[in-house]
Amino acid sequence: MKGRWLAVAAALFVLALFAGSRMRRLHEPRFPPLGELKAGPFAFQDAGLAAAGFRAPAADLAWIQLLQYAAGSLPEYTDHPGHPYEHLGTLSLRVSRLDPSFHRAVLFSAGMLAWFHGIERPDEAAELLNEGMRRSPDQPMYALYLAALAYKKQGDTDRMIALLESSFDRPETPSTMKAILANLRQSRGEYREALVLWARILDSERDRSEHARARAKIAELKALLAKPSPKAR
Repeated sequence: MKGRWLAVAAALFVLALFAGSRMRRLHEPRFPPLGELKAGPFAFQDAGLAAAGFRAPAADLAWIQLLQYAAGSLPEYTDHPGHPYEHLGTLSLRVSRLDPSFHRAVLFSAGMLAWFHGIERPDEAAELLNEGMRRSPDQPMYALYLAALAYKKQGDTDRMIALLESSFDRPETPSTMKAILANLRQSRGEYREALVLWARILDSERDRSEHARARAKIAELKALLAKPSPKAR
């Protein structure tokens, strides 16, 4: 009897995931074959759900685990010393190969790999974006990020930032990328511009995961702006 109830509970759990999952790209989703799913700690989970027809829910679970890894709380994947976010690309590819319409995963990881302080792996970011573009050529954010990466390699930071900020209010833009842009402005001494970006993050309900940091950064930037400039002394 206990085994039967466990089986029923497991079935209900899977059905709940399916019902709750966003109906992403049901028209021609371009799902890669199962053979493209790489081996790893979650291979059985991914293959089982995908084979049962639950690829979108499987991608949702993979996305949650990607965020856990980014937060440092996924013990199945640990980084070697000196290699921060070593598995970020692998976990992002896992999400996008389960469901290529899950663009947030690619944009989130590409943004971190290319522009997060201390990572600086733009070539890996470009590989992610190129694969994403092959799967979903109608997603304009992939081309935009690739163009921003080209400006980065050319050392044209002004155009890079301007291009990235042009997508600031798009729903696909990850909150993490918005925070990165605000920090880029601050690192260039552009405190007022950074303050505006943090204020926009704080005003956006979609970016509530960054609200606590936005409040702290707004207070920090206001204090910096209140200090007299060296010339004024």
